[in-house]
Amino acid sequence: VYPDGDPDRLPQTVFEPFADVLDRGTGLLAILGNHDAAHGDEQMRALGMPGRWWSVEQQDTLLVGLDTTRWDDPAQRTWLEDTLRDSDATWKIVAMHHPPYSAGYQGSSEEVRRIWQPVFERYGVQLVLSGHDHDYQRSVPINGVTYVVSGGAAGTRRTGKADFTAVSFSWHHFVELAVFPDRIVLRAINQDLRVADEAVITADDHPPGRGS
Repeated sequence: VYPDGDPDRLPQTVFEPFADVLDRGTGLLAILGNHDAAHGDEQMRALGMPGRWWSVEQQDTLLVGLDTTRWDDPAQRTWLEDTLRDSDATWKIVAMHHPPYSAGYQGSSEEVRRIWQPVFERYGVQLVLSGHDHDYQRSVPINGVTYVVSGGAAGTRRTGKADFTAVSFSWHHFVELAVFPDRIVLRAINQDLRVADEAVITADDHPPGRGS
């Protein structure tokens, strides 16, 4: 919520623009970005979230939301390790704001990568979704984890490519996930409602974690 995460602006920025979707019963699961951090607690309460970080598990899928504005919070890291270790879900997906891997304008968050990448790999996370950079990027699998940057709902910025890049473009888009027992189908849909990128993530390509 630009510019500083004022919860009073949520009707204008979230609830009214997405009313048609939300009124049909679609769940809203929110994470904090860098512009939200100043009022993070109030923002999450207003969005109906239990806290700055959270998890939801349903139909053999664990979705975890993290607060990368507090990447160095030891309580968050302990909670993340416990949550991932204690889940026996086939699919483990993490949503966060600052990308561990990005070749875009803002670039990779080295701190987030250093602190959390080993946790993702240890406990079998297959997919990490992030924003911050105003483009679309999908990485090649990195030690069993695919990293996706989806920030193309705002003003776009130039993107780029690195040795970890599978696909990148700077178009307006949204990302949809179809989760099946044996695969996740990820699609980036552009503003013309055409598939701009599609990838299939399988459990064979992303082995279970080694945590205990």
